[in-house]
This record gives sequence, structure tokens and C-alpha cells, in this order.
Amino acid sequence: MECRIYLSHKTYPGMRHMYFLFLMLCSGLALAQPRIQLSPPQAVVDSVFFTETTTVRLELDYLGVELRYTLDGSPVGSKSLVYKGPLALSQSATVCAKAFHPDFEDSPQVSIAVRSLKYIQPLSITNATPKPAPQYTGAGLPALTDRQKGALNFAATPKAWLGWETDTLRMQLNAPEAGKTNMLVLSMLDNAGAWIMPPAVVKVYDAGEQIGQIETARPEPGGPTQYHFLEVPLKPWSSGTLEVLVLARQLPDWHDGAGRPAWIFLDEILLTQKP
Repeated sequence: MECRIYLSHKTYPGMRHMYFLFLMLCSGLALAQPRIQLSPPQAVVDSVFFTETTTVRLELDYLGVELRYTLDGSPVGSKSLVYKGPLALSQSATVCAKAFHPDFEDSPQVSIAVRSLKYIQPLSITNATPKPAPQYTGAGLPALTDRQKGALNFAATPKAWLGWETDTLRMQLNAPEAGKTNMLVLSMLDNAGAWIMPPAVVKVYDAGEQIGQIETARPEPGGPTQYHFLEVPLKPWSSGTLEVLVLARQLPDWHDGAGRPAWIFLDEILLTQKP
């Protein structure tokens, strides 16, 4: 059925005004429709851990899309660096990227961290209390110092990740070259859907004296599955044995398991000299 509206000199008083109001309302509804958001780019890395260099590639196959990025973990904006090809990196970095297009809403931001092993010192984990959960023992404590990165899908690399469901995790670290490092780095998984989050606090002790501490930001809902390199700056130390205290985060109010301790998932611990 076809419906037509005619305007003429015979139109009833007020009808012409109502018709134009109708057109304006329809136009306003059209303009109010939200723009479609771009999908985030994919970040592909040759190797998360590297000695000399590694390469990060950003990919999003859509005509007219512009990819922008930062290398220091800072938010990506319209004035950030434009991606023109693979990024060859020789130093540790956190690459953040977003997609832009004039006809679409900017994409969500993605990030990937890479870590240089150039200044890494020998390390072994001699004890962890409590022990990892039976289903997440990985390849044992040596897996935490083998310089092998686990996959974001932790089930795909079951020997790489060790998992704990506890309020407090204590670890003893043996460092033969004591005092030659000034930073402890923990590689940790963040997967809120699986009840896994970085700890709230990490403390480091040398012969009973606290030499380092870091507190992490409270997580927001809707965050992506990702890993974090938690960097704990260290004061001068000399004993050769470090104690690391990891305090689990309580799952936040917005989480289904609110109030319970989040799982702690570790796949690597590094001692390094920050340049």
C-alpha cells in the first residue's frame, strides 16, 4: 500500500507545520543513530622475549583504515604515530594500537608487550608456598625461569602457566649474581572471565628487609584477555636470596565472583638491570 502526503494551498491550518515537524523528527532520528565501531587491529609478534630484536605487525584488512600506535603503553589518539609497516624493536616496549576511519567510530585499543632479555641475570625459584593448584602446575617451578612465554589461551600452553587460588603467595628466589639487578619482572595473565587477575600488591624482601613494592590498578569491567609485565624496582641488595610476596586481588563488585580472591597465573619471572 502506498501512502502519499500532499501539501497545497488547501491544507488545513497547522498541517504544513506538523508535516515539517515530522520531517525534522525523522531527520533527527537518523542523525542520532550511533556510528558502527571498527574492529580492533590484530597485533602479531615474532617473539615476546628476545635478545637482539623482535618484530610487531599490526593488521586490519579494511579499505581506508588508518592504524596508529604508541610504544610506551600510553593511550593511542588521533595524533599518535601512523603505522606504515612492521615495527622492528630492539628494546622492551608496550605497543598500543587503534584503528581510525572517518566513517566509523574508532576501534578499541589493543596492546602487546615485548621484553628484551639483554640485561637478564640468572635466577631460579627454590620454593613456592602454597604449591600451585593441581590442575595448573605447568612444568613445575623451573617453567618460571625458562624464558618461554605462555599463550593468552592458557589451556593451549599448559606447561608454561602455573596457577594459584590463594590470598597470599610466597616464593623464594635464588640469584647467584646478587646485587647486579635493580628490577624484578613478573609475567602475569589477566583473564577476568576465567577469574584470573594480576595481584593487588607485590613485595620483595632481601634478608627480611623490604627492597621493592608495586601496587596494580583496580581492573575495570570489559577488559581484554592480556598479559602484564609487572615491574618491581629494587633497592640495592646483596644476600643472593630474595623473598617475593604476592597478594591476590579480591574480585571486584562487578564480577560474578565478587569478594573471592582472583587466581594468580604466572609464566615467567625475570631479574634485570634496567638501563
